[in-house]
Formats: sequence, C-alpha cells, structure tokens
Amino acid sequence: MEPEVGGSSPPNCTIRQTLPMRRLDSRPIPSTPGEIRAFLPVRNEALRLPDNLNHHRGLGVSRFFVADNGSVDGTLEFLLAQPDVHLFRADQSFAASGFGMAWMNQLLDEYGCGHWTLTVDADELLIYPGIETVPLTRVCTHLDHLGAQGMFCMLLDMYADRPLNDVGYRAGDSLLAACPWFDPAPYRTVQVHAFPHIQIYGGVRERIFHFSASPAPHPPTISKVPLVKWTRGMQFTNCTHAVSPMPLAQMTGVLLHFKFLDDFYQRVQVEAARGEHYADGLEYKIYAQLLAQNPALTLRDQNSARLQSSRQLVEMGLMAI
Repeated sequence: MEPEVGGSSPPNCTIRQTLPMRRLDSRPIPSTPGEIRAFLPVRNEALRLPDNLNHHRGLGVSRFFVADNGSVDGTLEFLLAQPDVHLFRADQSFAASGFGMAWMNQLLDEYGCGHWTLTVDADELLIYPGIETVPLTRVCTHLDHLGAQGMFCMLLDMYADRPLNDVGYRAGDSLLAACPWFDPAPYRTVQVHAFPHIQIYGGVRERIFHFSASPAPHPPTISKVPLVKWTRGMQFTNCTHAVSPMPLAQMTGVLLHFKFLDDFYQRVQVEAARGEHYADGLEYKIYAQLLAQNPALTLRDQNSARLQSSRQLVEMGLMAI
C-alpha cells in the first residue's frame, strides 16, 4: 500500500480535561509492574464483550479498565461480575468527550502509566505476527528491547457469508468463527499531519456503502495505534487513529473488527438517531440508507478471503513482521 499525499483527516476529537467518572467496582488495583492493561469505552456491548475479554486474556492482558456510557443491555452486570475488570460510569455526551477519548486518556494517565496498554473498542480483537505461538507479554518485552513505544495496526472489517440479519451470533461465541471473512484488497494509505502521519482507507465498508457517492468527507479510517507503552501526558488524538508522537515498532498488527453481527441494523438505527458519533452520526446514516433498501444485505463476494493465520495477513501485506 503506497501512501497518497494529502487527503482529509477528521478534526481533532480529543478533549484534554478531567471529566467526572464514577467508579462502580471496589476491587483492589495492585501496582504490579509488567501488567498489560486494556482500556475500553463501551455502550450496550453485552453481545461482544465476553469474547473480547476472553481473547485478550488469552494474549496476556492482566486487567481491563472500562468506561461505560449508559449501557442498558446487561453490559454493566456482566462487567461487574468479571474479577479482572475495573468499571467506571461516564454519563457525559459521547461526542462532547471526544468520542470517548477524554475518558480513555484520563484512565490511561491514572492507571496505565509505565504499563503496556491496549486501547480497543468492544468489537475489536488484536492480532499480530506469530500470535498463534507468541504471547503478547513476549511481544511487549521485545518492543521494550527495541526501544519502541507503540505498534501501528490496521482495522480489518470481518463479516459472515450470511445475510446481515441472519448471522446467528450469540454472546460468548467466537467472533472469528461467526465472521471469518474479509476484503484482502484494495486498501490505500494517505499521509496526514497527525502522528503516525498515515491513515488507511478501503475494505468492505467502502466497497458496500459507497462513501465516495455520499456527503461524507471521507470513508471510515481503518488504522489505529492501540498498543502503547503509556507515559503520563500522552494522549490519543483524532480518536485512537492518532496519538502523541513516539517510537513505533517496525512490526505492525491488525485489529479484527466485528461490527457486522445480527444487531447491526438495530445499532445503526439507534446511532443514526442519537447523532453522537463523528459528523452527527453521518456514517451510521449512510449505513441506514442502504440497509433500508436491503436489510438482508450479504457482504461476502467472490473476492473475499477467509482468515486462516497471522502468516496469511503478513503475506498479503496487511501486517508486517
């Protein structure tokens, strides 16, 4: 993927301020060096959270810090029952919080300093070269030895070979087993001002939802820097698509993105109406328009690939060793 010069970048959506968050759990938070800590903003994510937590526990994440923004679907009850989760209630507007980044920056400064941290959404699973045999703890140790402080990742939209309204996913199932397909190409990188100075576009959302023919200024950005050795004063900017400058690893990873489950149609209706996402929820309004015409939309086509291994993604050029 050769970078293009220029291109639009979403406006800075970080709000560097202290916002009131009420802690809901009473579990001790030990000052254990070497812990990998995950940070998640969530709202009504009871469907995806069980597999998300299990996946990242399996990689070596020790504990999770979650900012919940008004869930009413059982998310709070589920998280409070998890012994490695520390739960905070954030009642402010999602848009006014910089799309959750004010909460994440605040929690990272308070609980992430000196740790390798993983900041992801509930529908994202981190993978990296050699994940089948190499735990994340070894990856982080290796990055420490190299002097790297972060790892760049592409966001890879995953989907099923069934209609969107009939995926058949249930909480606790494997997200990857339900949605093992992805677009292997085309993708493009665009040079931008914000660090790490590139953003990636393309994939199934651009292919299916025709952002170029819509009033959206650009399709969804599909690149992030989720794995960071946090130091106080760092901040995510432009949501998690950009971050304070730091030495990045040559190795890159992928965030498997599981947006397209059975609840997609309902979530699109809710978020299009709420208008709390970027550009007053414009992305969700674009989804809603096409889904109104075809709620049984199927995303897989003759060019789709089934995920087999991390090596496959390296060979496709979607990850780097």
